[in-house]
Amino acid sequence: MTTVRPAVGRPIEAGAVVDAGGAATVGADPDLPARATRAAGLCATALSMLLFGVLHVTAHRVHPVRDTLSDYALTRDGRLFGAAVLALAAGSALLLAPFAGPAARRIGRLRALAARVAFGAWCLGLTVLVAFPRDPVGAPATVAGDIHRLAAVAALCGLPVGALLTAVRHPGRCAGAVLVASAGCLLALVPFVAAYLVASPLRPAVGLIERAVSLGEVVVLLLTARLCRAGGEPFRVPRRTPTADPRAARHPRKPSQDHFTETHRS
Repeated sequence: MTTVRPAVGRPIEAGAVVDAGGAATVGADPDLPARATRAAGLCATALSMLLFGVLHVTAHRVHPVRDTLSDYALTRDGRLFGAAVLALAAGSALLLAPFAGPAARRIGRLRALAARVAFGAWCLGLTVLVAFPRDPVGAPATVAGDIHRLAAVAALCGLPVGALLTAVRHPGRCAGAVLVASAGCLLALVPFVAAYLVASPLRPAVGLIERAVSLGEVVVLLLTARLCRAGGEPFRVPRRTPTADPRAARHPRKPSQDHFTETHRS
């Protein structure tokens, strides 16, 4: 990679990338680190979904309608559940990393700060609920179980809130899809929180509701990652059509006497 600071009046090479100080970077791909981070985030998220799928096949003790996803941690496949959640947290951090940079400039400082806090609640909440497993059904409530419940609610609420703050006033169809998906997740969280934290007629179906909400959260994550990607593209110097002589544009050639003679004859 070579960084060149062109002299005054000297054209910049086509395909170069210009930074804030006016330096042109030639012969390097500035998008390579961002693409590598995005690919790693997608791989971690895909691995998480694969592990959750394996859990639904192998862990027969957990009912997919009545029991929550956190009940997998209380089975012999508890380590697999922890690996799936941590992979999702790592993938989320990688996919949302562009929002900490250029992608945050489009929504303003206050909304960017609030969105970062919400995204942090999502990633941190996923990590905390693995460290503090839930209480078994029928067992007395413990501090660890209370932390687990609060971390789960904070995580599930944090991602759609952060996505809404990111997509508001953002142009494009992707922003509209983020708004619709985030609003749907927040609406679906109301019956889930009611069935999860307090007594509710929906309590027998709390597991099914949580699985639907969790799948919607993954969709919101992928849409938000694409939206952040669209807001963080570097400034590229457009390719120019080659001209004969740059000085000819600044000093146009005067018509010759023969030109006036031919014009007068015609």
